[in-house]
Amino acid sequence: MVSGSRPKRRMDRTGPSRASGGMMAFTREPSGSLASTFKEAKVRDYWGQRPASLRRPRLLERLYPYIFNNPSRGRSFLQEFFAARPEQLEDPFFSHAVRWGGGIRNLAFLSPEYRNCLSGYDPREELARWLPESFGGRDLFSRAQVLEIELFLAGFLLSSQGDRVAMAHSVEMRHPFLDYRVIDFAFRLPAKWKMRGLQEKYLLRRACRDLLPQGIASRGKHPYRAPVSALFTAAAPADYVDELLSGQSLRASGYFDAAKVARLYQRVLEAPPGTVGEFANMALMGVISTEILHRQFLASASYKGVRRVSPDLVRYGAERTIEGREWTSAMPPVDGRDHGTAEGA
Repeated sequence: MVSGSRPKRRMDRTGPSRASGGMMAFTREPSGSLASTFKEAKVRDYWGQRPASLRRPRLLERLYPYIFNNPSRGRSFLQEFFAARPEQLEDPFFSHAVRWGGGIRNLAFLSPEYRNCLSGYDPREELARWLPESFGGRDLFSRAQVLEIELFLAGFLLSSQGDRVAMAHSVEMRHPFLDYRVIDFAFRLPAKWKMRGLQEKYLLRRACRDLLPQGIASRGKHPYRAPVSALFTAAAPADYVDELLSGQSLRASGYFDAAKVARLYQRVLEAPPGTVGEFANMALMGVISTEILHRQFLASASYKGVRRVSPDLVRYGAERTIEGREWTSAMPPVDGRDHGTAEGA
């Protein structure tokens, strides 16, 4: 079990194994996607069956105390954001729709040219083409797991946050929960064994109750949250941020509306610490990431010498729709006005 040329310090979310000056890291990923389900979807489904209930939405405060205790976010706003109506429960993408809707709001920061290019395109239709044909008939938690695995697990969690980071430091990752026998077993489990009430990883906790201290086996899950706003508001912010978000830079790449981004950036800079909303953080991070990629690849001298190939149309999978859903446009209206998060930015 050797990897790398020198000892590395312990990695977060892993259990390291040292040997001969190298490291192999065992990680629990993706137990959150396979051995668990999503409490948020369960609470919203429970709430949507009785939308007038005053007690059911308070379950959200048990899920996200670190959000509801933030003075910058009013309880009524958060409850409105997570609210579910009875007709939404039939949406096969119900578990993820609320977050997709939040992301769609930030598309208003795209330049008019790029918004026009995306007009009429619905990524959910594309997604429906390559999901399993049985997807629509599965239970809520099984659909949520399939979506999380297809959209989040390989391309982001294991790659961008896992393997690329680890291999850049000569650390080999091992994922016991990705063993095909574990995956096959997990997908055959009924929902009640994956989550009991609001306790996630129920069966996994039962299996390990005699192997771990009670305080560890029974403690709740708490996500790690990157300090995104510190990139903009720290005493010594990253020196490249101002330059990347400048009007000159944004107009040169052409992806974003420079005026909207400038107003949003100024609002974030002037906001008191800890009061910047999730949408604003994600919008600015999306802009910065896109601008960095553009500079590193599309605008680099090495790329300019390569002949560009532009496909007329790219589709994955067969033409298929998922029953129980009437598609509506996922794009914000292209009318030249601010919408969603961009409004008043």
